[in-house]
Formats: sequence, C-alpha cells, structure tokens
Amino acid sequence: MREIYKEESEANVARRRDRRMAGAKQKKAYLNNRYRKRRLILAGAAAGFMLLILTAAANLLFAGEGEICDGVYVGDVEVGGQTRGEARESIDNRASETFEEITFTGAGEEFSMSGEELGVDVDSAASVREAYSVSRSGGPLQRASDLLASYTGEVRVDAEVGYDEEAVRGALEGMNTVDQEATLANLDQALADLNNEVALAETISASEPSASEAAPAEEAGVSEPTVLLGEFFTDYAWDPDEGRQANLKISAEAIDKTILKPGEEFSALSALQSLDYEPAKVFANGGVDYEIGGGLCQVSSTLYMAAHYAGLEIVERNPHYAELPYIRPGFDATVWFGGKGVDSLDMRFKNTTDGNIMIREYVNEDGFLIAQIFGEEPSNRVVNMDSKKIEEDLQKGIKWATYKKVIEDGEVVEDDTLYETTYSYNPPVPEDLEHETAEPRGSGWLDMSNTTNWNKKD
Repeated sequence: MREIYKEESEANVARRRDRRMAGAKQKKAYLNNRYRKRRLILAGAAAGFMLLILTAAANLLFAGEGEICDGVYVGDVEVGGQTRGEARESIDNRASETFEEITFTGAGEEFSMSGEELGVDVDSAASVREAYSVSRSGGPLQRASDLLASYTGEVRVDAEVGYDEEAVRGALEGMNTVDQEATLANLDQALADLNNEVALAETISASEPSASEAAPAEEAGVSEPTVLLGEFFTDYAWDPDEGRQANLKISAEAIDKTILKPGEEFSALSALQSLDYEPAKVFANGGVDYEIGGGLCQVSSTLYMAAHYAGLEIVERNPHYAELPYIRPGFDATVWFGGKGVDSLDMRFKNTTDGNIMIREYVNEDGFLIAQIFGEEPSNRVVNMDSKKIEEDLQKGIKWATYKKVIEDGEVVEDDTLYETTYSYNPPVPEDLEHETAEPRGSGWLDMSNTTNWNKKD
C-alpha cells in the first residue's frame, strides 16, 4: 500500500493556515448574510402560514371537484385547471403532434424516426391520474405543500410513455462513438417531458497514460498490474469554481497509482483526509454551505463506480444529501471527514482479485475525471449497473433504485436491486455563492471495446 501521510514543511503549514483564514472570512461573510435573511424569513413566516391555510381553503371551496390543481404540468403540457377528460385530450394532442417524428442528434450523428417506428405508446390516462393526485393524495401537510407549490410556481409530473427499446438499440447499432445506455436514458427523459429531441450521448475515451505514468512504484515482489478491469468518468470541467477544481486535482493525485495487494482495502478517508484543500461549496446543514474540501465527493463517486465495474467488493458506500448534476442518482458515494454532529462517512472497497491492483485517477486533456482499476489477470466477470427513479414525494424526497447484474463465465450470478437511495430536493444556493456552471457532459465507462466488456447487456 502506498504511503498516504507525509510530513509537511513549515511553508506548507503556513500556506494552509492562510487558506483557512481566507476561507473563514468568506464563510463568516456568508453566514452574516444568511442570518439577516433568516430574520426576514422568520418575520414573514406567520403571514406565509396564514396564506397557505387560506389558499387551501379557497381551493376546497372554489376548485371544481374534477379539475386538476392550477400550476400542474404533465411534461411541458399545462393541465392545471382542466378536467381529467380535457387533460387527456391535451396530452394526446401534444403527443400525436410531437412524436410524429423524433430526432436524435449529437456525437457527430443525426437521424430521425417516427413514433410509430419506435413503438411510442403514451398512457395519457395514467399521466392524468398522477397530475390529478397533486394536492389530493397523502396527509394534510402533503396536500397543503403540493397546493402551495402549484399556486406559487409549477408542479411537473412525468408523462407515462413506453417505447420499443430493441427498435432504438437497432437504430443505434454501428454508431461507434455513441453510448447506448446513456442515450436511452436521454430518450426516457425526453419522452417523459413530451419532447421529441433526444441527445445522442457520446462515449468518451481516456487519454492513454504513458508506460512510465502507468507503472507503479518499484517494490520487491510486486507484480505490475496492466490489465484494465474497470473504469468510469465524470465531467471535471462543468463547474469552473477554482477551489473545487483544485480540490479534485489534489485528491485525485493522492489516490493515483495506489497499489492494493490481495485482500487489502482502499479507504477514501485515509487517502484524502490529511490533504491541504481550498474552500468550495458543499451540501451541509440542510442546505448549501462553504467548506474546505468541497468537490471531493466527485472523486470518491467516480472511483466507486470504477470499483463496481472492476468486480471488486464494496465495503462502504454512503449517499449524498441531494441529487448531483455530474453523476446518475444511485451511483454516488460521499466522503465526510466528520464534524458538526455528523460522524465521518467513508467510501471503501476491497481487492478481491488474486493479484495486485493499481488505482489510477486523473484529469485528462478533454477535461474529464477518469478513474481506472488495473489488475494482473483479465476478469471473468461482466458487470452491468443501472438506476431508476421509483418514487417522488414532496415531503419524503426522491427515491432511486440501483441495480447490479453480474455474469461470471457466461452465467448470471447476481441480478437484483443493490440498494434504494432517497434524496432530498436540492436546496437553493445563496446569492453570494452563486456562479455559472455548464451542463455536465455525462458520465459512464470509457472504451467500450476493452477486454472486460462490462457494458454488454446479455
């Protein structure tokens, strides 16, 4: 196991102290501003509560028994104020027009297919039942919360739309740069939004490290792991915050070229806890806060998925407070050093192979964070990972199920729900912490022709 902790020089200690002082000043200014806002919120809380009661009463008195609550959308079709029959007609009309032709574009490719060719089937009755249930299902608090949300903004529910998956896969066959699974996920969301434009997700290839970069430190009796067992990538460049990007590079470099012998465990906390980080945004205290080390969870989450695809044993995984933009819900793994009444949270996995493994984690020239795990012998395992949203409740949160299928020597040895994760809704970002970000360019495996073939579905 490579040595993680190093003795710091006086210069490093001073630099670390200066950064912490700067971060403390920034955080103090943010907290003072937050406390001022909190006093204003508390001052209006009583009025807001009364408004909620009056709004609920007005809805009960004046809303038609068969009308959907105002402010409710199915996909991007507004059905609020309509009867269930009117809403079904609105959805059917939009679907008939929208799904006459569905366009796939991106990754240097573009083609169109009709909804009939794709077997698109819109269940407008089920969609309307979901829309009609807003403010009519759950307990009193749930109904009041739904009602207030619909009157003060928009409540969107997904349209229930099915399609012929094999027809889509057949159309995508032969497009070497297209990530089929990510494209199918894009199609799922487009149909749920009653949208006919689908992004073709592109498979990203990692820049190959040189032989000297890939080789582990020389150690007596240690064989060089050179066989790629598993990998995963996320978008490093989507958030331009300098502190966050610095933290990703610092933490990835600390993990890069770590060697694990058979039976040894990797601990993200052990690898990352003692490093000198910059202040950046994190989810904390039920909202968005400013902490030293923000962004480390992207490093741990990316490596966590690479460990799954490498067929290693996951020892510990903890989910985030809310869904993240750079990785699919259910695929994340947070790390937390502890404090503020919360115990430390780790991401750990074990080398269950018969030889040494080497962990690579780095940012490539295209701005992607790459995690790879190399072993001494090719794996006889094929691993498939997937996740789906299975429930959403304004009071309880958003529940995702994560699935894992493992095939060894051609036989399925595991095919089940791995776990379920419930996320809270993303809290608002305080104005003094807001900055522009880009839409993440996706995440997934890299080279679909590699020897482990973990992307295959059969």
